[in-house]
Amino acid sequence: MNISEVSTAQFVGELEFNLGSSQRLLNVKWADNVDIQDNAGRVYLIVSDGEIMKIGGSQSKGGIKSTFAFYISANQGRPSIRSYGIMSLIADQLKLGKDVTIHMITSEQIAAPVKGLFSQSMCKVSAFKEMEHKCIEDYKTIAGDYPAWNFQEKGEAWSAEIQQQHANMLK
Repeated sequence: MNISEVSTAQFVGELEFNLGSSQRLLNVKWADNVDIQDNAGRVYLIVSDGEIMKIGGSQSKGGIKSTFAFYISANQGRPSIRSYGIMSLIADQLKLGKDVTIHMITSEQIAAPVKGLFSQSMCKVSAFKEMEHKCIEDYKTIAGDYPAWNFQEKGEAWSAEIQQQHANMLK
């Protein structure tokens, strides 16, 4: 499915190889008109040459910038297989000369009662998980399958090559 068919997402940045002094593999060139640190829940779409490759969701503090910090630096430390795998797939697309972009749908925050152990208070909440599920199901309805990089939803394992590279990195 092409990103041009999606009416609710906005362009937030373009992924590129990091040419700076940092050891991370990737960098994001963020769009000027987006609050990349907005803490509202969000659904993000990773797009290669217009084709939606991954639909994910996050409510991490620090906004979309924080969400993508895991992907762009997954060649360092002890990243999850998901972070490492997506970083590798993005890098593969960039090596092929493709434009890899990030788009986002922000969840509206609403005040709702939230219970703790002993009391309840009003807090701002986002229904990003429900929104992520709806986006993935909408995609599947139109395209007939899940996005190529949504391995968990497809019930597929990472390629043996990515699994081996990830294991070697963790040694």
